[in-house]
Amino acid sequence: MPEEVPQGVVKVIELVGSSPTSFSDAVRSAVSTAAQTLRNITGVDVISSNATVENGQISLYKVQVKIAFVLESGNDG
Repeated sequence: MPEEVPQGVVKVIELVGSSPTSFSDAVRSAVSTAAQTLRNITGVDVISSNATVENGQISLYKVQVKIAFVLESGNDG
């Protein structure tokens, strides 16, 4: 998943996103929440998905994801 970055380093973290609506929304939730504190996100890889069922209905969609982002160099400027 990490993209090639000339003269750079990509870090990958694992997160779990959730949504009461869909698996896609759970992925979007994980990425948008990560983007609040991480810069330079370059990709997301869905590792697994599962759901909580209550009374015969899905009540919560959950995804485990890996999010890749480029580390910034301390030598800028």
